[in-house]
Order: sequence, then structure tokens, then C-alpha cells
Amino acid sequence: MSELLRVEDLRVYFYTYAGVVKAVDGVSFTVRKGEVFSIVGETGCGKSVTARAITKLIKPPGRIVGGRVLFEGRDLLKLSEKEIRRIRGKDIAYIYQDPSSSLDPLYTSGYQIAETITVHNPGTKLKNALKKAIEILRDVAIPDPVKRARNYPHELSGGMKQRVVIGISVSNKPKLIIADEPTTSLDVTVQAQVLDLLQELRKKYGTTIMLITHNLGVVAEVSDRVMVMYAGKVVEIADVYTLFTNPLHPYTRGLLSAVPNPLEKIDEIKPIPGFVPDMINIPRGCRFRPRCSYATQRCLREPPLIEVEPGHLVSCWMYTGGDE
Repeated sequence: MSELLRVEDLRVYFYTYAGVVKAVDGVSFTVRKGEVFSIVGETGCGKSVTARAITKLIKPPGRIVGGRVLFEGRDLLKLSEKEIRRIRGKDIAYIYQDPSSSLDPLYTSGYQIAETITVHNPGTKLKNALKKAIEILRDVAIPDPVKRARNYPHELSGGMKQRVVIGISVSNKPKLIIADEPTTSLDVTVQAQVLDLLQELRKKYGTTIMLITHNLGVVAEVSDRVMVMYAGKVVEIADVYTLFTNPLHPYTRGLLSAVPNPLEKIDEIKPIPGFVPDMINIPRGCRFRPRCSYATQRCLREPPLIEVEPGHLVSCWMYTGGDE
């Protein structure tokens, strides 16, 4: 598959009264056309900040201080606000985890989809856009779409609201959908339906999906490739099968061992010891070092992200041959 998105050395810092929070610090990865690329990690590791920085959706006190974001070869970070707004919602669309905060309570679901269409397609009449909105509601499997198009968000269930948000995101047939924990606020049954829906829409519209989640079950079900983040850094990138069968980074191993296996009898779940570091006072060298049972003196230096086998990258001194 050809490359759609390339992020190089992305750095996003938040300048607070307490100090500088290096939320994203030197993140690099690529996303290929047509794949589902997942980003996983603990809360606060920089997943959502990375996703927002792609289209410059970073508000003060945050600031993108370095890096490049190449979308089809074009550096999005060099675009003006006017230029990037033509891309947001059209070529790159977002699905956020809380559909209630994503929808305007004063407008019907049909109107909110239609508005997205008219904004990015000047000259389109609202009447025609509303007809298209009904078709989109049908595509996202909402029953009686004509009626639901006239409903306000408070008249819809959580699952329906998330489907409306998905409908808004696909309304202009984007090349990339960034889904930021789209199933977090939904029950398990609806989660499965939404994941199936995203897969169906990906095939129908030929869309690439970047999925942000901390749910490894979701990752295993829908992903093609996975990137693991910890404390603002990339620690491992691999295809989904390799990541689950041969995890290399101690943090990735810790995440997987903390998930109970329903096929095995487990007396005790193994949590990762310690706590996520203070992002203002980041540990020296490898950021996972204080929690890592394999840490040695060389871990006081920051390890590079290297490719240990085709398509499998890891940032750990155990695989770089660093001196003790």
C-alpha cells in the first residue's frame, strides 16, 4: 500500500505555570492508504495530542514546536489557517469519543450532516444536502433515517449519536478518518456494532482510518498496524499480528500481560509497576526506565527507534546493541 500520511519528529509542548509539558516529543510514523492504523497507550501518553496536531488543532497553552506532517506529500504544518480549514472535515475528518459534545444540541442531526456538506462544497443547496444527509444516515445503519434526520441530539441514544457523528465524518468522503476512542462511552454490544460499521464504511468509501484507543481488544479486532506510545514517545510499531505474538518493548509486554486471557485460569493480573511519569519532570533517558525490570545503566540515555525486522520498530536498548 502507498503512503498517505507521514509524521516526522513531531513535537507538541504545553507551556504552563508549573513548567513545560512535552506531551508529544519526537514522534514519527507513517500511515498507508486503506489501512487501519491504531495508536495505543495509557491515558496521557500523547495519543490524542498527536491526532489533533496533524491538522493543527492545538490550542494555547499548547504549541507545535517542531516536526513535519506530510499528507499526500504536502506539509500541513506550513499551511495557513484558511488552507488547513479546507482539509479539516473534507480530506481529514475526526470522530471523537463523546458524541454528545461533538453534536450541537440546537440543530437536528440531518442539518448537522448537511452543514458539513455545504461548507466543503460551495454551491450545494441545503435542500440537496439534506437529502444526502438522509442517505448517509441510512449508510450508518440508523433505522428510519428520514425521521432521525429531524431529531435533535437529545432525542437519540448514545449509539445513534455516535453513528450521526460517524455520518458527519464520512459526509465528504475523506481520505483519512481519525477516530479518537470512538467506542469509549458505549456499551460492549454497541461498541461491536460501531467497529463493524467503521470497517464497512472503510470498504465502501475507500477511507483510511487512524484509530486511537487504549482497548487492546479493539486493536486486535480491527487494526492492520499498531503504534504503542508511552509518555509522549513512540516505543513500538508493528503489524497487529506481530505485536500480539512477539511484543518486544517491555512496556508493550506489560500492557499485554495486564489483559486477562478468558481461555486461561488466572490467579492474579500482572499490572505494570509504578506510575506514569510527571510530564514536566521527565525521567532521564528512557522514559519507561523507572518502571522497567530490564533497566540498566545504558537506559539513562534515550534509545533510538530502530527497525529490528521488516516493519517492526522498537525503541529499547535491548535491541540496539548499546554499551553498558
